[in-house]
Amino acid sequence: MSILSGVRPTKGYLLEMQKRLSFIERGCEFLKLKRDHLAKELSVSLEVLRGRRDKINDRLRQVYDDVVTAHLVLGPSEVRSQSNSIKKTYEIDLLPKSVMGVRYPSISVVSKSKIEGKLDPTLLKAGSVMMEVFDDILRLAEFEARAERVADELGKTNRKVNALENVIIPSYTQVIKFIQDKLDEESLEELVRTKLIGGAIARRK
Repeated sequence: MSILSGVRPTKGYLLEMQKRLSFIERGCEFLKLKRDHLAKELSVSLEVLRGRRDKINDRLRQVYDDVVTAHLVLGPSEVRSQSNSIKKTYEIDLLPKSVMGVRYPSISVVSKSKIEGKLDPTLLKAGSVMMEVFDDILRLAEFEARAERVADELGKTNRKVNALENVIIPSYTQVIKFIQDKLDEESLEELVRTKLIGGAIARRK
């Protein structure tokens, strides 16, 4: 079905369509700004994520090496016994945050694990580093959730902009041109009729 079917070629309808098109174009510009901001936000987030993952992997390798050393020096049984000195409870709260209207969970640490007894220096080092790494993993998870939701919103925003630019705005432009052409045609016909009538009146005189 043609978009021109049912169109009323009147000045009032033309003004209404022009107002709608102006509103849609302003909305499209806003969405473009949002899209650009989200793209920049995603780019920065991905760069931070790459750096944090590399840092966490390096520190986890360090912890693994220390634990292996402790197993070799102390034996598995002693390592398990001493590891009981570490309080393993870790409490967090999830709080909502947003960037450009995109909501994502923010992690707030309520209480952390802690070492309550005496440990072999190698295990103490491994335990201390692991606790720091766990904090880094939580921050990484928060950043990943943020990046994922920003990417999802970026995709939605981009699809909206494409629909407006390639479908909606051209449709309104076509309708407006159709009405303007019809009104111009009617104005021309009216002008011709007026001249014909004027000429006929002049000849009678």
